[in-house]
Amino acid sequence: MNLKTIFANNKTIYIFLVLFTFLIMLNSSYNPLHFTRMNVDSSVYVTIAQGIVNGKLPYADMPDNKGPLLYLINAAGWKVGGFNGIWFIEFLFMCITVFFMYKTALFFGDRFKALLGTVFCLFILNSFMHVNAGTESYSMPFLMISIYIFTKFYLLPEQKVNFLQLILLGFCFTAAIMIRINVFPLWAGFCAVIFFECIIKKRFLLLGKYILGFCLGILIVGIPIFLYLSLNGIIDDFFLHVIFGGVSRGFGGGGLKEILQNFFIVLSRHFSIIPFIIGIYWIITMFKHDNFLFYFGFFLSCFLMFLFHSFSSTLTHSSAIMIPFFVPAITFLIGVIYSAFSQRKYKKTLTIIFFCLLFSDPIVNCLYDASKTFRSNSDTISGIYLINAGKMIDAHTKPGDKIISLGANAYIYPFTKREPVSKYFFQTGSFNFIPDSRDEFISDVLTNKPSIIALYTADDENNHAFINSYWHDPILQLIETDYHVLSDENGFLLWIRN
Repeated sequence: MNLKTIFANNKTIYIFLVLFTFLIMLNSSYNPLHFTRMNVDSSVYVTIAQGIVNGKLPYADMPDNKGPLLYLINAAGWKVGGFNGIWFIEFLFMCITVFFMYKTALFFGDRFKALLGTVFCLFILNSFMHVNAGTESYSMPFLMISIYIFTKFYLLPEQKVNFLQLILLGFCFTAAIMIRINVFPLWAGFCAVIFFECIIKKRFLLLGKYILGFCLGILIVGIPIFLYLSLNGIIDDFFLHVIFGGVSRGFGGGGLKEILQNFFIVLSRHFSIIPFIIGIYWIITMFKHDNFLFYFGFFLSCFLMFLFHSFSSTLTHSSAIMIPFFVPAITFLIGVIYSAFSQRKYKKTLTIIFFCLLFSDPIVNCLYDASKTFRSNSDTISGIYLINAGKMIDAHTKPGDKIISLGANAYIYPFTKREPVSKYFFQTGSFNFIPDSRDEFISDVLTNKPSIIALYTADDENNHAFINSYWHDPILQLIETDYHVLSDENGFLLWIRN
């Protein structure tokens, strides 16, 4: 079977993409065949999901600054099958993402180029996404569906979308920002271009149709979330932690110089400069083209996404939200290279080899990570450590006892039946904007004296087990007088109350 036969129909391609997605998902820390320590962010999200299943409320009982939909999705997975349930939902979301990656890529090349574009984008996505069951993996389908609709709107000859797709666009927008609020620039750029085009061309009725459909989509997601927050009495907590806290964290990181530094850091990470440069190229070369507004909207949304990402974070995994912009850019680039080999006999093979060499680093890393499923390694040990530490805590405590973990992580909680003694189950400077949060945490621990205090001591690459003197000094003094060491194995230092 040659390449021409393989790429002859979409059914074969979709089957291949599902299998390839499964390969990517082997690298998830929730892989049922190879369970490992999750990333620090995911540990918080899963702990909150576990709390929701046990009757607790996000924000009020377990503070954090992400959208409620993230925790509710994780809670559904946890309810169904614990970590395996979360992995299944993650896999399902990734399949949806990949489907619309390919559908979008088809606007920029034939089946062969679209398939290659999708596959290489997945390799790059894997390089970003060492955080699983997090904001990136759950918001990705909504981002990808939306860029597909925007692309379809501009690049189809009739330049229109039906009313249901407008509703879907609003649905995806609301779902995405209720997972991670700073992904809104993807819609901002394209919608601004559509809005001003309608105003300039005096298409007011059409603009009204667009706004109505988009708003209906917003309401479909927004009303149930509003009811969940208001009926549970946590809407004020939501605004405090997600809106005020998110803005404080996002725009309180530094001045213009630091933002510019972050901008170039983000651009330089894992080929992120490709969609940025391709966007500039399209604006220059397509200025008089009929579809210029698509290319302008693409670059505007891409630029805004990079810019807002630079305000708050230079963490690698956060850049995964840029992947929707990679799909058109890399598929287009594949077309350029394919044309350069057009006079060659084996032009498809040469194109594949060229991009395998270009993206050799993410390809090798992805295959290496996937191979860990079938061999023993340090990652395997990290998962066993967590399970063993949780069993040790349960064995030396009784139902109703409380525990606390010190540091900016929540690694231990999903592996024990004991609940945290304070709603500040992880402690980080991002809570400093909440009045008296530190005093409340210290009061909870000193007053109720948890049965076990845990400190993660194994390497987590980002030092999220650090002791913060402002938050932890009183706790360390309590440990000296009222606790003794239970264990220093399994990557944890565990103190048990005397």
